[in-house]
Amino acid sequence: MYNVEYNPERMARACKRNVPISHKFAREIGKEIKGKRLDKAKRYLEEVIEMKRPVPITRYNSDLAHKPGVGPGRYPVNTAKEILDLLNSVEKNAQTKGLDVKNLYIISFLVMKGSKFYRPRRRDMAGQRRKNTHISVVVEERK
Repeated sequence: MYNVEYNPERMARACKRNVPISHKFAREIGKEIKGKRLDKAKRYLEEVIEMKRPVPITRYNSDLAHKPGVGPGRYPVNTAKEILDLLNSVEKNAQTKGLDVKNLYIISFLVMKGSKFYRPRRRDMAGQRRKNTHISVVVEERK
């Protein structure tokens, strides 16, 4: 499931399954925060939620408006909230393991498409297919 060799003494992980968020935006946010310190990544997501800092979109961006200093970008608030919740969870997992929270770096951020399920609305209206996303993150303590 993870794309790194997991060492339980120095690493902590967390994952969310079937989160109703955009796979595209989760991938772009993950691209931005991977390799950063955990506190800086959380600050970045808080700025995205407050719509102060846009997330650059690198794929499928032909119709997107440019944002100052970024190029094509958006403010995916719902996706940022879910990922911030996941980062808070992995921080608590690291505290439980006894790792130093100030020296945690995001080494793996994995986004996969989740299940699509059919949600009927009413008898006379067509149903909707909802998209879901699986997200997993691994942090490592560095000295």
